[in-house]
Amino acid sequence: MALGDEKYISLTTFRRDGTAVATPVWAVKLDDERIGFWTSSGSGKAKRLAHTARVTVSPCDARGRVRAGAEAVDATARLVTGAELERSASRSSPSTAS
Repeated sequence: MALGDEKYISLTTFRRDGTAVATPVWAVKLDDERIGFWTSSGSGKAKRLAHTARVTVSPCDARGRVRAGAEAVDATARLVTGAELERSASRSSPSTAS
C-alpha cells in the first residue's frame, strides 16, 4: 500500500537541536505525490515546521505504532493556509473518513 493510501502516518519533525519528534497524524492523499495532514497552527509540529521543512513519514496506526517492516521516507512538509487549505480540506475531513 502506498503512503497516500494510508489513513494515518507517523510524521517525524525535528527540533532545532536535531531531536526527532514522531507524531501520528490523520492523512489525506492530495495527488500522486503529496499527502496532507491536519494540525493546529499553535502545535509543536507547526512550530517545528516553521523552522525546518525536513520530515520523515511512515505508515502507522492511530496510536502512532509504525507498521512492522515499514521504513521511514524522507520528505518535505509545508504549512498551508487560506484558499490552499480550503481546497485540501474539501477533499475529506477526519470526521468523515472511513
